[in-house]
Amino acid sequence: MPAVLRNYLLMLKWNMLSSKPWLSMLFAVQLMMTVGFVIGVGFFFPQMGPNIARYLITGTPTLNLMMMGLVVVPQMIASSRLEGSYDFLLSFPVPRMVFLAADASLYLMMTLPGVILSLVIGSAYHDFTLQVSPLVIPAFLLISMTATFVGYAIALGVPRPQMAMVASQVIVFAIMFFSPVVYPVEQLPGWLKQIHQVLPVRYMADLSRGTLTDLDINLGLAFGITTAWCLVCFIFCYTVMKKRR
Repeated sequence: MPAVLRNYLLMLKWNMLSSKPWLSMLFAVQLMMTVGFVIGVGFFFPQMGPNIARYLITGTPTLNLMMMGLVVVPQMIASSRLEGSYDFLLSFPVPRMVFLAADASLYLMMTLPGVILSLVIGSAYHDFTLQVSPLVIPAFLLISMTATFVGYAIALGVPRPQMAMVASQVIVFAIMFFSPVVYPVEQLPGWLKQIHQVLPVRYMADLSRGTLTDLDINLGLAFGITTAWCLVCFIFCYTVMKKRR
């Protein structure tokens, strides 16, 4: 077995065992929030038809993956930095790339069941049919990795861990109300549309929606912008972590 793969599997196992006390709770919360959103969103739109429901529900996977990456990840890293366990993990004789890959894999495994459940329950409950593309797998992997590395960049880029915790709370508010994840970008004011032309949020939602429906989505642009954000944030995180001894 190649050394890199062996290190990855060992690091993934370490992360799972060390996180065991809260993994089951986080998993349960993810499932409850997913089901709650799928059913509860109907209360906002009493006359919601299948087309509107399809648009809302296909934005749910992006919402779940982004909440994990942009909210949970910064809080977990900030907590680890405060406890000192983050520096302890970086002392392991493991490449930093492997460290990041193991973390990203763990967060994806925690979120994926909720994502699948939201689509199954959502399409059945709101009576519409998904049109799943083969590109859905790389799309969801890219969304998850991008959200995780952006979250890492937030946690490592701020001078104090407490600032990352505060930033994650602001991000929750911004994503829920001012990001075109569960509604079209055209509903935003002009200046906010311009901001979302460069932010990855809109394109991550496009990846989810474009691989689950027949809506006219520019998947090439969505993959390109999201990949660029993923690479930039990964390089930033890798550079910062490599400097820490």
